[in-house]
Amino acid sequence: MEHIFKFVLTLNSLLLSLMVFLIKEGFVINSLYPYLSSLPAIISYILYFLVVLILTWLSMQLINFLGTDTIEAGSISVIEPANDAFLPSYLGYFFVALSIPNIEVFIYVFGIICIFIFYSRISYFNPIFFLFGFNFYYIINNKNIKVLLITRKQLKEPKSAEFNNLKRINNYTFMDMER
Repeated sequence: MEHIFKFVLTLNSLLLSLMVFLIKEGFVINSLYPYLSSLPAIISYILYFLVVLILTWLSMQLINFLGTDTIEAGSISVIEPANDAFLPSYLGYFFVALSIPNIEVFIYVFGIICIFIFYSRISYFNPIFFLFGFNFYYIINNKNIKVLLITRKQLKEPKSAEFNNLKRINNYTFMDMER
């Protein structure tokens, strides 16, 4: 299940880039159906964004099938925000999407990027998670092991941080489902 979830997260992390490419190319659903031809292009763009939101929400629902873990209070020595570490790489995907000349090149380039993302930790970063209230943190435990934690909580004090309902994406990435 871990690999399926990682693949879904990887695809979801690239969906915004696909949306940017489709908007850049002027691809609108209005041209697909003659009876929709009078709709403004913005309707297509809103629908693209809604699809991204829905697929991200669905991927979050898959989390319930992952194994559960905990982190006890007092076991964390350092908390580092990770949002800023991922954002520049993600913005790079937007610039690549804007510079790609056609759909064939887009599929090839983003296929390669998808493979690289799948095998890296960045696949878990999806800016849409921010809209759902999640933040990304690196936490280092008392054994000096650094893991990525995706949580809705605002973490500041390492000694009092406690997590009772973590979902294990892999040995170094966890998602906190508590509010």
